[in-house]
Amino acid sequence: MELKHSVSARRGRPKSEEKRQQISEAAANLFLTEGFERTSMDSIAQAAGVSKQTVYSHFANKDELFRSCIASKVAEYDLTVEPSEYHTLEAGLRAFADGYLRILSDPRVVSMWRLIMAESVEHAHVARVFYDTGPRQSLDSLTRFLAHHEDELDSDDLARTARTFYGIVADHYQSRIMLSIDDGVDDAERRGHVDYATRLFLKLFAGHGT
Repeated sequence: MELKHSVSARRGRPKSEEKRQQISEAAANLFLTEGFERTSMDSIAQAAGVSKQTVYSHFANKDELFRSCIASKVAEYDLTVEPSEYHTLEAGLRAFADGYLRILSDPRVVSMWRLIMAESVEHAHVARVFYDTGPRQSLDSLTRFLAHHEDELDSDDLARTARTFYGIVADHYQSRIMLSIDDGVDDAERRGHVDYATRLFLKLFAGHGT
């Protein structure tokens, strides 16, 4: 995918940040097509049109660059629910559920999942980096959000409670999409499931909902 910058982006963003984004996008494309192990810092530099020294000036190693690519997707779909942005328990739950179903419907994300699963047998390190930066960070964020509303919840294990909500939201969608039975979750289905999952969670752990 060719990297394009708008005029406003070029004017409003420091060149170093633009360069970092340019490198990150080039790396994401290579990770997606070649996998983690076959992608080298040399090939990333070539794809980004910069020197390898420039790549290393922004990212200490390939792991850090890989984490940056994953973290950008987590941020894009708003899976780090912050109490400062979502002032009620229900609002945060709905945002997380909506973001998760949208990221699950992103073809590039699904392709990356499949590549990582294929590599994980021989390269467990790759799976660990992917999990810690993506799913684990998202779950940790949800756990912290639930802790902010702890007085509203009937739970003595918020990490497990967060995983329960994650499971309710994932439902059968994750397995069907990973197996290529479905391409994703359409807008109407997503809205309906976000509503269902949120109401069910509140009924189970907050004593209200229908």
